[in-house]
Amino acid sequence: MKRTLSIVLALCMLLSCAVFFTGCSSDSSKDFPVTYGDVTIEKEPEAIVVLNDSYADIISVIGYDVKMVGRSEECDQEFLHVVPTMGSAAAPDTAAIIAAETDLVIADSTLGADAKSALDAAGIKVVTMEPATNEETLKTLYADLGTVLGGNVTGKEKGEQGYDDLFKMLDNLNTASSDIVQSAVYLYLDENGQLCTFVKGSLEYKFFNYNGCSNVLLKQETAVVNTEELRIDTPNYLFYDSPEVLDALRADENTAGMSVLSDGKALQIEKKNFSRYGTSAEEAVFEMMSFIEKDLKGTEDEATPDYTPTTAAAADTSSAADTSSSAASSAASAPAASSSGDEEVITFEDPAPTE
Repeated sequence: MKRTLSIVLALCMLLSCAVFFTGCSSDSSKDFPVTYGDVTIEKEPEAIVVLNDSYADIISVIGYDVKMVGRSEECDQEFLHVVPTMGSAAAPDTAAIIAAETDLVIADSTLGADAKSALDAAGIKVVTMEPATNEETLKTLYADLGTVLGGNVTGKEKGEQGYDDLFKMLDNLNTASSDIVQSAVYLYLDENGQLCTFVKGSLEYKFFNYNGCSNVLLKQETAVVNTEELRIDTPNYLFYDSPEVLDALRADENTAGMSVLSDGKALQIEKKNFSRYGTSAEEAVFEMMSFIEKDLKGTEDEATPDYTPTTAAAADTSSAADTSSSAASSAASAPAASSSGDEEVITFEDPAPTE
């Protein structure tokens, strides 16, 4: 019998903590200086400002978000709420960045020339990176962010390991899903108000498909959805970007009668979470699978606990050993199994709330 999602989640959290607390064993003497493009970083940055929300997510996965002293308004992830905002990605508050004694600013191509000049004049290194567009460039982005933050050897390995561990964990979650085949769809509205979905080959599509369900729009070649197809192949579960998506479905004659609109099997998860490619995407996958499992089990008491980030960024690195030990204890005591005949009955106790 396939292990339940709850048990695998507990093991994933334990494994993730163990990976990041172990650290790298490489020769750190070769870490710095680091050269990225035309920027040379002489020593490991201690205070960084991140101006791109996807980069912030990845930095969280690989455990360097503890270095963040500032972020752009676009980096509105809940797990970053304690980090001060310093303007927008295009026009950051350079005075605030300078006052924070920032070593390094990580930006994208939207950063304005005037802001970059001001930061350069203050002696602050500015690294501009290109967003990921596919699996290959995403893996490279993880490695590059690790390199500029932790060095040519230690940091790069940490970035590569973070990428590999994230997808291994998602694979484990996917294989732990229910044996009962379910179908699902993700919908959002484009700038013209048209119903759209993630297209095969995109990173958003990749992350969404880790929910353990069959995507009813699996063969979609363009983002805009033909609602006639949804009428014919109605999904068991609907995940959507905003309430306006539901309004559009109810207003369309093809989808107005979809049972998923009235039977409590629709869940809002903002589209931007799938476009951040790190902690937020991990959380979105967990939310979908937890929502489906709770529905299938019928009661929340027997279902998967609420999401807790499984990366080093969620832990207090000053007490890594204690946290790792606590995680091991929780995982060991969480599942209790008994057998009755040929059927295995497994229960899962919700972990104590974190402070």
